[in-house]
Amino acid sequence: MMRLIRDRRGVVLLLVLSIVSLFTVMVVNFSADQGLDMELTYNFRDSLQAQYIARAGIEAAVVMLANDDQAYDSEDEDWGAFSDYALAASAFLEGPVFSGTLKDECGKIDLNGLIAEGEQEFRVLQLKRLFALLEIEITDEELDDLINALIDWLDPDNETTFGAENDYYESLETPYLCKNGPMDTPEEIMLVKGMKSEYYYGTEQYEGIKGYVTVGTGGKININTAPDVVLMSMSELIGQDVVDSIKDCRPFMQATYECIQGIDLSDTSGEMTWIKNIIDIKSSRFSADIRGSMPSGAQINIKAVLERINNKAQIVYYKIY
Repeated sequence: MMRLIRDRRGVVLLLVLSIVSLFTVMVVNFSADQGLDMELTYNFRDSLQAQYIARAGIEAAVVMLANDDQAYDSEDEDWGAFSDYALAASAFLEGPVFSGTLKDECGKIDLNGLIAEGEQEFRVLQLKRLFALLEIEITDEELDDLINALIDWLDPDNETTFGAENDYYESLETPYLCKNGPMDTPEEIMLVKGMKSEYYYGTEQYEGIKGYVTVGTGGKININTAPDVVLMSMSELIGQDVVDSIKDCRPFMQATYECIQGIDLSDTSGEMTWIKNIIDIKSSRFSADIRGSMPSGAQINIKAVLERINNKAQIVYYKIY
């Protein structure tokens, strides 16, 4: 009888120890889950605050462009020193900071201009020169095919002779329709037949076209802000000597270009007329790339394209990454 009682007490003890162990595991797991939930909550809070800080930087860019002298646009103006402004403004935030750049999109080549009436020949040659100046590894035949496909992507019809239309894109493993309209972002070119990521983003051997193309500017190129490669892409007549002369004349505050040496702008040939028609000293579209950062290490980046209309800058593209 005593042995039976002892056995029962042993079983009870084992049950109690098991229950205590189970509750201990549950408490430890609960504490761990609670700690993880708290950490996730803090991360979410800091990420949200970083996003607000970055958005504040975008709003600062909007105000800066609205207050800008629109008689001309040049990087010697306040918007050109936006990164310095961001650094100075962040000094008053006591922890959170925002940094970034505000750049002129009108100093680049507008891909949508490839179908501009009466200008297609010159714009096709300009894009070809851009690839050549960047020494992108692509054959003449491949570049011709790419440009033809790009023109088909942009033009409103669904007819093609050399490019690609819906019949090609719908036959892909992941099918989609040809745009048959202007691009909304330059990255959209990655959807076009024949386009490769290295052509756009570059490789270790050469720079891609990413920093030199845009959309939505109307096709004009601001010679106050255009980089050397874009200036030289406009014509074979514009070499490094002409580019250096343009840079010496900057900023152009009026649309008079008499100080430019090495090129005869009074020439009435078709190519010179094209050059005079495409250059400008004003800009209407800018891109702001802003990063908001918190002391915890949380960071959020925002890219916005700003269109300036009637002394007011409006956001036409917005991306959080």
